[in-house]
Amino acid sequence: MKKFNRLALSTALLAATSTGVMAGPYGYDLHNVLAPVSASMAGTSIAKPLDNVSALFGNPAGLSEFRGTEFTFGATWYKPSAVLEHNGSITGAVGGGAFKQSNRNEGYIVPQIAVTQDLRGLGIPGTLGAGVTVTNGIGVEYRKEPNSLGASAELIYVGANFGLSWDLTENLTLGAAATTTYAMLDLGLASTSANTHDIGFKGSLGLTYKLPHATQVGVFYHSELRQDFDDIIQTSPGAPALSSGNTGEFTNLVIEQPRTLGIGISNEMLMDGNLYLAADVMYKNWANADFWQDVYVDQWIFSMGGQYTMGPWEFRAGYGYADDPTRENVKGLTQLANACAGLPANCTAIPTGSGAIGIAVTEYLQAAQTQVIYRHRVTAGVGYKGFLAPFLDLDMHAAYQLEEDRDYGGSPGGLIAVNHTNSEVSSWHAGFALTWHFE
Repeated sequence: MKKFNRLALSTALLAATSTGVMAGPYGYDLHNVLAPVSASMAGTSIAKPLDNVSALFGNPAGLSEFRGTEFTFGATWYKPSAVLEHNGSITGAVGGGAFKQSNRNEGYIVPQIAVTQDLRGLGIPGTLGAGVTVTNGIGVEYRKEPNSLGASAELIYVGANFGLSWDLTENLTLGAAATTTYAMLDLGLASTSANTHDIGFKGSLGLTYKLPHATQVGVFYHSELRQDFDDIIQTSPGAPALSSGNTGEFTNLVIEQPRTLGIGISNEMLMDGNLYLAADVMYKNWANADFWQDVYVDQWIFSMGGQYTMGPWEFRAGYGYADDPTRENVKGLTQLANACAGLPANCTAIPTGSGAIGIAVTEYLQAAQTQVIYRHRVTAGVGYKGFLAPFLDLDMHAAYQLEEDRDYGGSPGGLIAVNHTNSEVSSWHAGFALTWHFE
């Protein structure tokens, strides 16, 4: 029985850390924080987006801000920094031990591409848009540290958006967008899982309204985005926990991006119209998102930003704050409750659900999900209109997510005492974009 306990804990740890180490600025959602201009203002972009990528992937009603034809091509380098420290109370049971290891992930290049076409020349009071970016994902890699049990994984969502805004009145605009995502999930388990791809869909609706004194408000709703990764992990349905000799089968893992609500306000009346100020509030419903509801709670996000125009130059800065969505008391991983170790015809059922081992594994998983505890973000950027040619603009940005750390362990019903694992994180990103304007 002791041998089975060790095998169970080892495989459970591998399975859990392999499915749980992907994260972005908001949970695992990027949400315009890397977009060409919004990145300079902590992602602020709901009321009046200043780049077409932010309108297309944020509040689609903002597409009406772009007249003529605009094409944007940009890229952002995103680099998370993480240190995971564990006292060995979990990993030590299966040949591991205490360790302290930095994330060895090299970072990511995130494309920012969009084109918008004003339809007013055709007598249609709106703007059409299409674009591509990475909407969710990122990951960490601790494989070099053997005591970590080889924790590593990646989850990447590439999103293609098609959107349309429609001016209902002179002041009120309605927008809608459809997102198609191509998602890639690698659990990192050679014998019991595989790299799996999936295509998903979601919708977005938004409104903007112009108020007096150069003030504008906006609101949007993003539906959940469901990804069903077929035959990605081996399970043994109905098998008693820790029993061996079971027949395993490959089953699906469902992961959902949460519903998101956002509201924002902007004003550009100050300093003769040269100063643009904006603020956003967003709410992410993680508690009802498949898979993530086991480890996350709902999250509030606040951001503010400004832009000062001086001739062809635009100087920008921003600040953002996001709640830590990590659940305080976990109850195990619902979808991994029947995970199975070994060959399909002779595997061992793993207790990764609400039992003591499952809770301990989930706490360790949360610690490996280091990026989700980000709270404070400071950003800056500059733009230049007429770069190289009158119809070409250049935008550049840089940002830093301030260092945070948190202890994990001690959920009711768990095996291990409090504070068995600590995670310490920070991140930075920098990027540029070129935008062509055609009348």
